[in-house]
Amino acid sequence: MLVDYHVHAVGHGAREHTLENLKEYIEYAIERNLKEIGFADHDRYLSDLNLDLYQELQKMYPQINIRVGLEIDYFPDKLEEIKKIRYSYPFDYCIGSVHYIGEWMFDADKFKERFNEWDIDELYAKYLSLVLASAQTGLFPLIGHTDLLKIFGHRPTKSLETTFGPFLRELAKTGVVIELNTNGWYKPVGELYPSPQLIEMCFNADIPITLSSDAHQADQVGRDVDKALNIAKKAGYRKIATFAKGKVYFVEV
Repeated sequence: MLVDYHVHAVGHGAREHTLENLKEYIEYAIERNLKEIGFADHDRYLSDLNLDLYQELQKMYPQINIRVGLEIDYFPDKLEEIKKIRYSYPFDYCIGSVHYIGEWMFDADKFKERFNEWDIDELYAKYLSLVLASAQTGLFPLIGHTDLLKIFGHRPTKSLETTFGPFLRELAKTGVVIELNTNGWYKPVGELYPSPQLIEMCFNADIPITLSSDAHQADQVGRDVDKALNIAKKAGYRKIATFAKGKVYFVEV
């Protein structure tokens, strides 16, 4: 079963949230044999979204399950604001993502030189502490691109076990799902988020997964999720998570 739970209908504000735009996304999803698609635009564009369109879209395309989500940036000092956004609509799910360390948007190309200001192992520790804190809020059943910090190829000097092992064991206690995000293959690092080695570690830590493309335009919907699923199966996974009406379900693959 193929799904895609990380789809941006308006991208980075590049398109209007219209039925015609959404239909194009669904056509690609059906073409790529997706059984479920989850639209989860960035929370900063929430006011630009007409969420009622998804009900109309579902009636037009009964052959695919359409879920409504939101990707919310986690900031530890903005928890009350995040809660208001999270509960502003009965979302099927929300994605908790860390794109910022302080005011630094570390995955933006124009700010990548700031990596030079950090000891890379200390930076990974800081980043993973934020990811874990986002999961521990209980607001997000799904955590986005878990090892996004590697986007420009910066790797910890310590082993994966030393860097990620304690983090994954604590993450498992929260019950959150992580996504296999295929967009990493199209970034400078050229690698799935998380890496195949980390996926094996996630399996051993009993952390559930789902599939996503992080599509920011229609032709990216479902891109390589079949390839990601094969990697997950090699790691031992036999189920993926799906989301509906605020609940998490697991289906065999």
